[in-house]
Amino acid sequence: MRIVGNAGGLFHFRDGLVISVDSPGSPGAEMLLLSSGRIEEGDWTAALVESVETRSLQAALVARGIGAAELQSLVMVAVQDGAFATAVGEIERYVIDECIDPPLLPAEQGVAPDLLLAGTARRLDAIAAFSLSPYRDRVVPGRLTEPAGLTAERREIVAHADGRRTARDLAFALGRSLHPVVVEIALMLEDGLLEIASPATSFRCSHWGLAALRPRAQTGPEFEISPRSSEV
Repeated sequence: MRIVGNAGGLFHFRDGLVISVDSPGSPGAEMLLLSSGRIEEGDWTAALVESVETRSLQAALVARGIGAAELQSLVMVAVQDGAFATAVGEIERYVIDECIDPPLLPAEQGVAPDLLLAGTARRLDAIAAFSLSPYRDRVVPGRLTEPAGLTAERREIVAHADGRRTARDLAFALGRSLHPVVVEIALMLEDGLLEIASPATSFRCSHWGLAALRPRAQTGPEFEISPRSSEV
């Protein structure tokens, strides 16, 4: 089932259970594996090539030292976060598509849709009190930020909060799931460690970023879930 919207998502079902959720709003299992250091990019590529013949990416990854239980746990994290990323945005419609390729890393046991919906609702409730849109609000370091007194996790967020990145962008930049990044950013906003960038600041940062890419002058020769607003 394809959910159309911002960010939208693709829900894979097998025997009535959800086995995978892919959303542009959250890093998938591949990025979580690579960013966590559980596997190197070369090994990931080799596992992909091997899985073409064996038709089991999980088996190829397990053969490279990743525990099957650990891998399935990470896949479930990606499923839950993908559902959250879909629900926290804007939902326009859904389409049932039976011609989609199966996911590379499915959740073997799957999860019942009602359980996934309940878990997603809890995550939405956890951030409902915060005035933060994960797909619209860009953040910058706050005036109270003292990097020396922050945890490594918060220092990393501050280092990437350049006025151009939303919570979704930061999740991808950090290689972490969207929901915990949204929660951490919301708490840092409350603590004055981050601030929502003004439209003018966001424009200037984006303008500077684009200007840096321009060539210099020569001197010589971009299952149904109840719609929710992304303004949470």
